[in-house]
Amino acid sequence: MDHHAEAIASGSLAGYNAVCEAFGHAPLQLSRSTAIGDIIAYANEKMETKEGRRNRYTFAGAEYFEHMKEVGLYTMDVKEIEERIEKAGLKDVFKKKLG
Repeated sequence: MDHHAEAIASGSLAGYNAVCEAFGHAPLQLSRSTAIGDIIAYANEKMETKEGRRNRYTFAGAEYFEHMKEVGLYTMDVKEIEERIEKAGLKDVFKKKLG
């Protein structure tokens, strides 16, 4: 994952989970029903193979972009994305006080 969107999303998740750890809470694991949850899981699975370690996994194109379309995660419909996030129980997740 070497593009901005992926870095921002995974970095935000890492920071959130660091705070969870500091306060004794379980880490947040994103569902594969979300694009960021799916790309993290997909990349981790692929990185277990020699060939998979040679590839880049981004929203911008190539292998993961095709996968995202195949599994129905690619959309430009903001309402659909909002509904998917709410259904996954992630609406306003970063606004919740952890301390």
